[in-house]
Amino acid sequence: MTTSSPNKSRPLANFHSTVWGYHFLSYTPEISIQEKVEIDELEEIFRKMLVETCDNSTQKLVLIDTIQQLGVAYHFHNEIKTSIQNIFDTTISQLHSENIDGNLYVVSLRFRLLRQQGHHISSADVFKQFMDQDGKFKETLTNDVQGLLSLYEASHLRMRDEEILEEALTFATNHLESIVSNLSNNSLKVEVTEALKQPIRKTLPRVGARKYISTYEHNDAHNHLLLKFAKLDFNALQKLHQSELSELTRY
Repeated sequence: MTTSSPNKSRPLANFHSTVWGYHFLSYTPEISIQEKVEIDELEEIFRKMLVETCDNSTQKLVLIDTIQQLGVAYHFHNEIKTSIQNIFDTTISQLHSENIDGNLYVVSLRFRLLRQQGHHISSADVFKQFMDQDGKFKETLTNDVQGLLSLYEASHLRMRDEEILEEALTFATNHLESIVSNLSNNSLKVEVTEALKQPIRKTLPRVGARKYISTYEHNDAHNHLLLKFAKLDFNALQKLHQSELSELTRY
């Protein structure tokens, strides 16, 4: 039996230095009591709003979408899940009875929210009302910028061989690209520009939230309490991540 030599040196790992150096070693960010109280109070306000707003209303769809894009949806996982399920059930019932909404913005937003939540819904059944006899999207839709933007975002949740959503992507992209430079509404112009660069589906949630907070702030119709909640929550999460980096640096 052979034995290792007592003089043989043990190999070193030679790990690379952390890109942060020792920046976080003595960094101890803390969420103030006042911030925590404000976050909790605002969370309850919007939980109540989610519960009380009618599931099949445009207001509910917009509220859920805004909450998700602002990065605070994790606070309301159960409420959003329940609402989306109710919206799905109602939508399926309407499709079967052919009693469907003719608003491109609303229809596309609803479709995207349902697909994001994992619900299967036929794109052909949803969007066929916006097609002409040649199987192309109606040219009259080109005047509806918000509708085109909503359709563009919805088209990125297409599955294999969904020709109608392939057509939707081409149609919406071409028209948004042609009109974006002439938009007078600066907030909408920024939204369209950012979407053409990187649609919601292809954006990292935290990166998307940071960008959308700035965009939403310049929207004249924004909810100032929801914006405040998003900012406080983003900063609180950032402090939490910095605290975790501090622990990792010590380790």
